[in-house]
Amino acid sequence: MLEYFPFPQTFPLGLGDGQFYSWTDGLRRKDWHDYESIQKEAMRSGKGEHGKPYPLTEEDHDDSAYRENGFNIFVSNNIALERSLPDIRHAK
Repeated sequence: MLEYFPFPQTFPLGLGDGQFYSWTDGLRRKDWHDYESIQKEAMRSGKGEHGKPYPLTEEDHDDSAYRENGFNIFVSNNIALERSLPDIRHAK
């Protein structure tokens, strides 16, 4: 088998030219990151930005709204809808 395939990562493509091609020939990973946008989001600050908890004072603790709605309506109304969140995906 090795005399037909000199390198384990190569294989014939059936092009009829007798050449062996590596599976990575011509394939490059495209970087889809928008680095400008990532940097802008990193500079944002505010309550709830980057997934940080909203600071509540003793006056703001009202469990009745939480029991009624299942979430804290006071906090929900005071954090930005389009806030930045951390990227929790794996690196690859």
